[in-house]
Amino acid sequence: MRTQRTTQAGFTLVELMAVVVIVGVLATLAVFGVRKYIASSKTSEAIEMIGAIKAAEETYKDETFTYLDVSGGLTQATAYPSGFTPGRQKAQWGGGGTGSTGFKQLGVTSANPVYFAYACTAGAANTTPASPSSDSGSITIANWPTTLAAPWYVVKAYSDLSGTGVYTVFVGTSFTGDIFSANN
Repeated sequence: MRTQRTTQAGFTLVELMAVVVIVGVLATLAVFGVRKYIASSKTSEAIEMIGAIKAAEETYKDETFTYLDVSGGLTQATAYPSGFTPGRQKAQWGGGGTGSTGFKQLGVTSANPVYFAYACTAGAANTTPASPSSDSGSITIANWPTTLAAPWYVVKAYSDLSGTGVYTVFVGTSFTGDIFSANN
């Protein structure tokens, strides 16, 4: 008589654990990638809005030979939209509040609610440009001018995107084409 040996088909515990580890690593990478993608999409709003504000300020200057001092400063108290926590919630653009009249005068709008608060201040020739390091998200920019021979403006966008109290900050100016950023 012949004895037949039957083998069982299946996976060993080691093989199953290897699959679980691989799936865990892939899930971790996916979560990190999605968070990075979401943060990138939120910061693109600030870059787009600063570009729109800069273009509107240049158009305003072409017509009036001066820049519009929209907010009167770059602090949280002068930012628009007001009355919300930037980054923790969105705010609809176009309501009232500090700076609303100036942004309407410039023609700057957003069809969608915004994550960032914006402030824009301007000054005359031979004055010191406003410093972007203020209460709502500090940013230090090397070689910040002490005085400018021409009129100037500074635009600042800030938001607590991480929810940790550390503000992501973007700054654009009339005296450079660059948009500076910190904590993004």
